[in-house]
Parts: sequence; structure tokens; C-alpha cells
Amino acid sequence: MASPKTRRGKATPVTELLLGGDAGQFSLVAVYKLIAKGFDLEDVKTMLSMSSLYSKKNILSRLMGKSLRSVRRQSGVKQPVRLNAQQSAVAFQYACVLEHAIRVFGAQRLAEEWLERPCRYLEGDAPLDVVDNALGFQAVKDYLNRIEFALYH
Repeated sequence: MASPKTRRGKATPVTELLLGGDAGQFSLVAVYKLIAKGFDLEDVKTMLSMSSLYSKKNILSRLMGKSLRSVRRQSGVKQPVRLNAQQSAVAFQYACVLEHAIRVFGAQRLAEEWLERPCRYLEGDAPLDVVDNALGFQAVKDYLNRIEFALYH
């Protein structure tokens, strides 16, 4: 697992915590295979802990489809716990959206504020609330691209 603190004085990108390296160094097929294998639960917990918003909103429970208590009980097992492919894909979507929002807004605090604020582009939903669905994830990515390149109204 990569160090969650810093890399050359900068915060480690959250996707790097899941992939075990710089996301730019992986092909889409390599990322797909890592997701299909399933991310280690401890790596996912570390990734989520990098965001006060993700911790506050119990994203781990949403990813696992279980209560936080059940997740904790499961993670107490001696052998490493891996997420299934669907859970891993959604965890990766949350990581990608957070990284993209940080790039667009310039600070994690601003990115997190944007992620939890309802918006017209998503017909009143908050970006955080639609990321766990593949089409919702695409809509949030599109919206971030529009903001980044000043193509929104």
C-alpha cells in the first residue's frame, strides 16, 4: 500500500492508494484487471480516510452494501479482505471523482464542498450521491469537465 501522507511534498492521489502506483502508469486494461481482482479492504479504507467528506458520509458502508458494523466485523478477520469487482469499481469511481474535483477546484476542501452540494446539472442531486452508479459517474465527470473548461452555464 502506498503512503497516504505525501509524495514529494504533495498529497498522494487517492487512486494511487487503490492501484498501488501512479494511475497514469496503468493502461485501462491493467486498471480493469486490478478492479476485477478486487481491491484490498484496508487500501479502500485508507483511500476513504483521505477525505473528511467520504468518512463523514459513510462511503465504505455504501460501497460494501453493509452496515459499518458488519464491515468492521469482516475486517477483523485474520486474512486480508478483498472487495468484489463491483465494489472495487465503485471505490475507483469515488477516488477518480475526488481527484478530478481537486484538480478543478484547486483544493480538497473546495472539491468536497462541491461534491456534497446539490446542483442543477444533476437535476438537484449532489455529485456525491450519483457517483456510485456508472451513468451517474459519467455525468459527474462530464460536469467536472464542463467546469474545468468553462463550458457550463
